[in-house]
Amino acid sequence: MTIMPRSRVGMLIVFCGITLTATQLLWNISTTVSTHTVIPDNPIFLDSAGVVEIGNLRNKNMSFFAVNEDIIENGIRGNSSGSTSPVTSSYEILGNIHTDNGDFVHILITARDENGQRKLGGGDLWTATLTSKSGNYSTSGRIEDHSNGTYSVYFIAAWTAKSVINITLVHSSESAQYLKYNIWPTCRLFFTGFYISGNTEDTSICTIASTSENWYNKCEYTHPTALGNHLFLCDMPGKNLSCKNLIDYGQEQTNNKTQIQENQDNQVKKLLHGNEFLFTGVHKKYSLITLGPRYIDLHKGNVPSKLPLCKDSLQSNARSSSGYWEASRWRSLACKNSHFGDKHDVGNCLRNKRIYIMGDSTMHLLYVALCKILDAPFLLGEKSEDERAAPSSIPRFVHISAYNLTINFVFHQIRVGAPRHFHLSVFEVDVLDSLGANQCDYIIWLGFGIHFLQWSHSAFLDRLIKIKYAITRFQKRCPGVPIVVKGPHMSQPPEQFQTMYMTVSRSDFFTYEIAKMMKEYFRDTGVIFFDTWDLNLSFPSPNAIHMPPTAFKEELHMALSMICN
Repeated sequence: MTIMPRSRVGMLIVFCGITLTATQLLWNISTTVSTHTVIPDNPIFLDSAGVVEIGNLRNKNMSFFAVNEDIIENGIRGNSSGSTSPVTSSYEILGNIHTDNGDFVHILITARDENGQRKLGGGDLWTATLTSKSGNYSTSGRIEDHSNGTYSVYFIAAWTAKSVINITLVHSSESAQYLKYNIWPTCRLFFTGFYISGNTEDTSICTIASTSENWYNKCEYTHPTALGNHLFLCDMPGKNLSCKNLIDYGQEQTNNKTQIQENQDNQVKKLLHGNEFLFTGVHKKYSLITLGPRYIDLHKGNVPSKLPLCKDSLQSNARSSSGYWEASRWRSLACKNSHFGDKHDVGNCLRNKRIYIMGDSTMHLLYVALCKILDAPFLLGEKSEDERAAPSSIPRFVHISAYNLTINFVFHQIRVGAPRHFHLSVFEVDVLDSLGANQCDYIIWLGFGIHFLQWSHSAFLDRLIKIKYAITRFQKRCPGVPIVVKGPHMSQPPEQFQTMYMTVSRSDFFTYEIAKMMKEYFRDTGVIFFDTWDLNLSFPSPNAIHMPPTAFKEELHMALSMICN
């Protein structure tokens, strides 16, 4: 039976000029009694060949009857874990490749394990960048897996200068496969739920769960249109409070923060099941390969100049990065991107439009950058204009009368960080379904990534599919409206945050896989997919969740190129 909180009955919420009813915005709440599902004591490792026991993982790359001569020295065969090592792996420059789509430098990576044994299969996750010694030019390499322990890297020859080669092992194939099949199926994210009624307060631990799981004495908060077959699940509060008394949820600045961390650490320990070796030592952090030439004397070759309009960044050459940096400008190789000179160029591009920007803090930075270009206040009704300030759940908007332009920003739910007001949480699908067809003067800009790394694969897939369905419903009402979906970028945690939990749960393996899923699910939908991976990876500074202003301003120019073209 669904219990509706009294405070929700008949409630209307107005934001961004749109009125949403409680049924559009809010959660269904109920209490269910059953048995909690327990993680198996003996997790298994799955691959394309079938099922492999974790205990045999160290021998996964050993082929029956095959002898690898590379590790036989003085008649003695070395012991090996079979996991790709950044210390013994190497690369070499093979030369230049000339094509109609550009000239490229070809580099070959050879993967080896800790004892120098040549790997026999693929699946390692690498990144490659090329940067001029002056720092004025940089690009990322497109990597091709030959499934035999070698990988080709292709760099566009876009400038003439002595340049630095950086080949980095993000995860060995063994680590990546473990993350995919043993870690990703489980949600690794916990929150504190704040329950309040009058002067009575209590907290409980919450998470995201599948409706197919079993549990006992929990509060269920469902939103099938946004979460599909998943829900927000909390322990029952005490002090005679009920499920409907949930007011806020969050992680930071809470009494339960230590308990949340303990839950997350214990869960990851159970999931690793003694396989910590895959994520410790040289495998703990992304490691630069040193066995190979550090520099190359690059000579500019043929760089594509006849590019299509920026309607979809999926059009980039399969062998090329999607672009390169020239000083502070991003030169796209996927499409003909523009750089808008001043606020009048931007204002005229967006004149008479209602823009809805929805997503995480990286989208908020782009919202702020857009408002700054237009000399508009970007936190309407709030005193702080700190770009990095932790925003509330309440949407915000600004109207610029000179261009009859309204810019709305809505943070996506559910996300990590400081407490948010639970019943004012607005999902992307809520906003899209609320937009009427009477005047389809909209521009939709969505972006999500970092907050979903700790979600289970099935939970994120449900969320992605529901967003896609909401977009399809909106396109039927308003065909032809520009819809841009921004993909995530790498964001390696700083050294001080590289705990086992962070190394495993917040790995850029998940970022990479989420980006691939987004590309696939929005392909051929009329949505403009904005792939930001290369733009940020090749930026000449360490990747972070919040990139330097130069990087996200170029993201803004790319997005405007897609919208205005």
